[in-house]
Amino acid sequence: MSAQPTQADPTQPEPIPNDPWAVEASRAQAPRRRPDLSSVPKRSLYALGLLAAARALGLVLIAEAVARGIAGLAASGLAPDATRTILILGVAGALLRAGAEWAASVVSRRVATDVKRGLRRSLWRRIADGGGSGGSGSGGGTAVLAADGLDDLDDYFIQSLPALIAAAVVPLLVGARILAADGVSALIIVITVPLVPLFMILIGKHTQQRTDAALTVLTRLADHLTELARGLPVLVGLGRVDEQTRALDGIQRRYRQRTEETLRWAFLSALALELIATISVAVVAVFLGLRLLNGTMALEPALIALILAPECFTALRDVGTAFHASQDGLSALERAKALLRGPRRRDVRGEATGPIRIDGLTVTYPGRQAPALRAVTAELSGITAVTGASGAGKSTLLAALAGVLPTDAAISGAVRGVDPDAVAWAPQAPRAFAATPREELALYGAAPGALDELGLGRLADAAVAELSPGEQRRLAVARALARVDAGASLLVLDEPTAHLDPVAADLVRAAVLRRADRCAIVLATHEPETLALADRFVSMGDPVADQDAAREGEPRAQESGSEEPIQSGHPSESPSPFTTEPTAGRRSLTLASLLRPQAWLWAASMALSALAAGLAVALTAVSGWLIVRASVEEYIMYLLVAIVGVRAFGIGRAAGRYADRLVTHRATFLVVDALRLRLWRAIAARGAGSRRLLEGGAPLDYLVTLADDLRDQLPRVIPPLGAGLLAVAGTIVTAAFVTPHLTVLVAAVLIAAVILASALAILSERGATTERVAARSTIVRTTAALASAADDLRGNGVADEALRHLDAHARRLATAERRAAWSAGLGAAVITIATTMLAVLVPVLSPDLPAESASVVALLSLALLEPLAALVAAVHRVPALQVLLHRLDAVLSPAPTPQWGTANPDALHRLALDAVTIRYPGTAAPAVENVTAEVDRGRWLVLDGPSGSGKSTLLSAVMGALPVASGTITADGQPITTFDERAWRDRVAWCPQDAYVFDSTLRGNLLLARDRDDAPDDRALRGVLAKAGLAGLLGALGGDLDARVGPGGSALSGGERQRLAVARALLTRAEILLLDEPTAHLDRPTAAAMMADVRDATTERIVVLVSHRRADRHDGDAVVRLGAADAVTVVG
Repeated sequence: MSAQPTQADPTQPEPIPNDPWAVEASRAQAPRRRPDLSSVPKRSLYALGLLAAARALGLVLIAEAVARGIAGLAASGLAPDATRTILILGVAGALLRAGAEWAASVVSRRVATDVKRGLRRSLWRRIADGGGSGGSGSGGGTAVLAADGLDDLDDYFIQSLPALIAAAVVPLLVGARILAADGVSALIIVITVPLVPLFMILIGKHTQQRTDAALTVLTRLADHLTELARGLPVLVGLGRVDEQTRALDGIQRRYRQRTEETLRWAFLSALALELIATISVAVVAVFLGLRLLNGTMALEPALIALILAPECFTALRDVGTAFHASQDGLSALERAKALLRGPRRRDVRGEATGPIRIDGLTVTYPGRQAPALRAVTAELSGITAVTGASGAGKSTLLAALAGVLPTDAAISGAVRGVDPDAVAWAPQAPRAFAATPREELALYGAAPGALDELGLGRLADAAVAELSPGEQRRLAVARALARVDAGASLLVLDEPTAHLDPVAADLVRAAVLRRADRCAIVLATHEPETLALADRFVSMGDPVADQDAAREGEPRAQESGSEEPIQSGHPSESPSPFTTEPTAGRRSLTLASLLRPQAWLWAASMALSALAAGLAVALTAVSGWLIVRASVEEYIMYLLVAIVGVRAFGIGRAAGRYADRLVTHRATFLVVDALRLRLWRAIAARGAGSRRLLEGGAPLDYLVTLADDLRDQLPRVIPPLGAGLLAVAGTIVTAAFVTPHLTVLVAAVLIAAVILASALAILSERGATTERVAARSTIVRTTAALASAADDLRGNGVADEALRHLDAHARRLATAERRAAWSAGLGAAVITIATTMLAVLVPVLSPDLPAESASVVALLSLALLEPLAALVAAVHRVPALQVLLHRLDAVLSPAPTPQWGTANPDALHRLALDAVTIRYPGTAAPAVENVTAEVDRGRWLVLDGPSGSGKSTLLSAVMGALPVASGTITADGQPITTFDERAWRDRVAWCPQDAYVFDSTLRGNLLLARDRDDAPDDRALRGVLAKAGLAGLLGALGGDLDARVGPGGSALSGGERQRLAVARALLTRAEILLLDEPTAHLDRPTAAAMMADVRDATTERIVVLVSHRRADRHDGDAVVRLGAADAVTVVG
């Protein structure tokens, strides 16, 4: 057998080879990433070209004005006509440059927002069609791609695109003026300029590969975070939060390593380009100085050449810098295109006329040896019940009717007579797109009153994520019924009464019966009373069990219900478990507290940033002094110190920037990684009591979008603020030594410019940066909601309406970004005008000043443009930084958890609840009130009651995830809060309702039950699967424990997912087992067999059961009936 090539794991660091050029040769076959300008309007490209030309003309006019002024001072002074000309040139140049740069930033921002909005539309459409996971499954990576990933395109369209156009325009125009001033300087520039793109290409090819790897790890991080968040109740219930926290830390550490490696190469490229430009300009300056010493060149053209020469290299250097900065965006663009090119979902529904008929439908899932459906043929009319054991293919058949079969399924056959736009669909595991039931119903075109029919009227404005599984199921049925009321001709219901108490189930059945004369109804259920609604049956496998149950069931659904489920103190009626406002007088997250753990690194970062800025300013000033002095000096020895200083300043500036960037980004990553772990632990601490924190978009928003936004803001705020202020102070001090009489003017102009520019930038944005933070959060949350609810939306034909909601959010984000670009450009324009005019005015206002002194102050002013523009940009970002800290601080506020002791419990024999009352924070009504019960080892305690009566809440309190407001929960007579928290959690295992199945293998899901050093062997894994009734599943998979179960367990049926979760709980070493609706989605024989095995396996454990199935109870079980004024305990 031939050896198969192995694929490298993209999350593992590559070995660093000894020969980097060999690496580049080996990567020559990699596809080249070329800029895609097809989506950019040509008028925008022309506008950017004209603006680049205007900027170049402004640079020429500024250089002309400064050179004339300094040369005039070196000669016989400035005549009135010369002064007027200098001022005209200076003002025109300053306005032209400032206006062109401002307009270019606005135009490029508009291009970026339009392109991103179009890409998001396409990506959202792809997700809604069911092909947007890209294999990630969880949708986390896709949500981050649609938000953070595409936002990284800003660097391409706002930096790379204008830089590319400027590189084609500015060197030509500026070079032409240099050629007119001095041909030798122009020749030197022509010879040295090609070195810039040469090094840019060599280093850039290497950086591209590193960036792709970093984005791969980021996508994996996002998917991993989504998986962890959705499965957090499982992790809490199994006591595996700490272990998964370490796994999260490992992933983000690899992401940091990948990104830092990429940044090192990018910064090395910047260092090389900086050195090339510095050395090249130094060569120009040396030739100018020697010719000035020899008297073969005039001062004015020499100054023009010296001032303009760096601009030729800067334009090309900016291309290299922007290229590296835009690699994340281009990688995200390639990832988005790959998703758009991916396989599309096949809809087996054909002709929309005639009776509803299934013709020879066969569906096989990947990794399965036998098809889920085999040549099914049936005609559907009236109320048809699809019957069969758990895993027989019922949900697959209903998914085919709704048009939501998986993309990777092998399908043959057809469904006829179904109009895709006239289907109403309530799936087995419903997912909502909107935040509240009212908004969800509005999306489906229904009034909120539709909720009253199913007893959900009081929850219209509650958070959908806080609803219990039963309430979410009723919401799914309500929106499907609303579709029927709007004209849908086919109603498809998958387990519509699972998780429901008898009263709520009666409401659902009555509502379905009221639509029986308006549409065909196809349903799947294991509830006898619901099966009794059917007048036709389609059998999947053994038809006996369910149909017999249907005949035995009493159809209790009437035309109207007389009761409503209990609505007492449900958390969904309350505010969020954490408020968005920090607690008064307490801030757990401030900028100082955030930076404090890495204070020394941040201090080094600010020092290096200030050093680099100071060296850059000194380089320009000393270069000007050197040229002017050379025009009057006879001996070169007098100038050697200055010549050495210029070389040192140039090399020091490049090296300082390189070190500054490395240290700054290192500090940033360490800070954000530590914060991300704090956020995860805070979410985990609240997870059992706040389903809202666990919905797919919320953890992604906090752990990825907001954390990464903070990561982007910190290096753009902290170092520039310090460097800019120190640069202003240094310039004022220098002016005091060189030109004392101009010190006040220099200080006044610079300080006023910074204050005015900062004020205008903040005031003119009108909250745009803070609105941008909120809009990005909304987009990542709604994209995650779209990925989660795509099948629900598609099956009900309302995907277009959801996409319109998403596009509205994208439009708001685009508006905020454009307003922010406009205000930021205004601040930069003020700085450009102020520094330019100060440079022009120095010789005009001081006609008696020595020329070399005037050149120092004038060129210092021009050199201050970069650090002061960065300073104003940093101030412009401060409001956004404050909003980020504010939003993240709300999550980090102390969670309401029990105060634990230090005792270690012995073997447990009795669990008791004594008048236990539980109240969610911020609510008046208790969720659970006055519950008293006890249960001994080997016995079962059953919690009974209608939906919303607090059964799952009580389980959370027993587990220790929620504090009790009054009363006590004791183990062998000791309050559980006297124990060590970890010790108690190890004694309790919780299997929640619709327990999440992770996108892994059967083995991977089962191994979560124990620590790694106590991992069960294959025999134990197979044994526990058999106890949960999954021996048949294992056989269908060829006995492969490493078979993947799909995202959220999508490769399994609902009943198989539930049994896998029960098997996982049985595998733990816990002495107290909490089972929440373990037999939901199971047929009666399967449920009875599984529960019998569970009872046999728990003879030495305490079991607390929540179930609406009376068959799950045994004589002798203690029963607590919730929902009355006082909880009633019935023994036996």
